[in-house]
Amino acid sequence: MTVLNSVTELKALAESYRKDGLTIGLCHGCFDIVHIGHIHHLRQANLLIDRLFVSITADKYVNKGSERPIFSDYHRAKFMASIRYCHHVIVSDSPTAEHILSALRPHVFFKGADYGTSTDLRLNAERIFVESHGGRMAFTDGKVMDSTSRIANIIMSKSM
Repeated sequence: MTVLNSVTELKALAESYRKDGLTIGLCHGCFDIVHIGHIHHLRQANLLIDRLFVSITADKYVNKGSERPIFSDYHRAKFMASIRYCHHVIVSDSPTAEHILSALRPHVFFKGADYGTSTDLRLNAERIFVESHGGRMAFTDGKVMDSTSRIANIIMSKSM
């Protein structure tokens, strides 16, 4: 459960795990206010692979309003690394997951159930990218859902 310092470190770990025959997965997101829906998502992902990597969107690419992210990418990464389902965490200095997907080449790229019916072109580009490297995209179930934006809006409205 470590925060990785570079894409070079990420690649080396992935290569080592592949050599050992381990299955690698990736979850990517902002993870600004971690809630039970996130934990459910990470737990489900972790059950399907041997090593779970989590990439955190860098602060400058978080586009969720003027007050977001609430926590810096450094703090979000440290927090995620403390969650037992996450083996390695890295801050992604890119607006999408493609750079990390290219470096890691995960067997499975996990997205939450809320993305299952998404028509977002970025999601489709990520799917094509993952599949072109021999991986697959998997959606965790939506049995436990919430929204960081919903929680943040409640917190911010009460603090004014």
